[in-house]
Amino acid sequence: MNQTVKQEPIDVVIAWVDGSDPAMQEKRNRYLDQEGRVPTISSKARRFSDNGEILLCLQSIATHMPWVNRVYIVTDEQTPECVKNAPKTLSTLIDRIKIVDHREIFRGHEDLLPTFNSLSIETFIWRIEGLAEKFIYFNDDMFLCGPVSPRDFFVKKKALLRGKWMGWNELEKLSFHSENNRKGASFSKFHGVKFFKAIHVGYPMRKSVLADAYEANPKAFIKNASYRFRARKQFWPVSVHNHLALSQRLAKRKRDANDWVHFSVAFCRDAEPAAIRKKLDILRRKDKKLGCLNYSEAVVEKVPDALKKLHKVTTPSLLQRFKLMNQKAS
Repeated sequence: MNQTVKQEPIDVVIAWVDGSDPAMQEKRNRYLDQEGRVPTISSKARRFSDNGEILLCLQSIATHMPWVNRVYIVTDEQTPECVKNAPKTLSTLIDRIKIVDHREIFRGHEDLLPTFNSLSIETFIWRIEGLAEKFIYFNDDMFLCGPVSPRDFFVKKKALLRGKWMGWNELEKLSFHSENNRKGASFSKFHGVKFFKAIHVGYPMRKSVLADAYEANPKAFIKNASYRFRARKQFWPVSVHNHLALSQRLAKRKRDANDWVHFSVAFCRDAEPAAIRKKLDILRRKDKKLGCLNYSEAVVEKVPDALKKLHKVTTPSLLQRFKLMNQKAS
């Protein structure tokens, strides 16, 4: 007798901030002044701007990831407008969205708040109450551009990681992202040998891996979470998770994973409009499933209809709408 195997729940966690909120701007500037900080790439206003990416992210989940269990939006006393007044594109997802304040995940360490640092926030994202063991972590500038299944992120116990292995000293000069990835390897048996450089799209993660890492290194984790603004001294919790999961056989590299499109800050800033349009068109290919747009302001300035193109790939196609109508009718 065939028995249906129940799918283990998979949640999504999204880190989000509306930096255009006057109250948030005042708070951030006040702490910059207190610390005597000069705004850098990690603290200047652009990193905290809200250009509607969260709507693209959420509606892409509603469209392409209908099986998701819950969506947790981690933020600082804010709620996205698209959650408060949900459009039709979020109608099937809105009841599964929960706002999580920083105070929840920093409980017991409230003296470290407020924070304006994604690395600090990621240090404690596994502490969301009710979070499933398996979850996918998104920044708010990440999205899905095609249908995905649980097997695109997990196979049995293992998280499927997009990226590549690199020798410890393979690069003469490390970018900030590469340095973050290598620091994470220092928590594992790969230290000094090699490191896994993750692609900047949705990250499948296991809650227990980070929880165990915290238990083994509480002082290091609390120190990492103590920086209100991003610092070179910090480690990247996602990379710590990846290397520990790989060493524990709870993750493996997703081979032939060319199913993503990444618009890096440098590309968005330097590319000509024609190159940007060409890359936007790639999102429509059937073999592409995940995307990330790091610097939307620069893209929209050069390609004014860029967001329109992104909305097309993150909302249901005519065929999907027809199928949905038939499902409702039956």
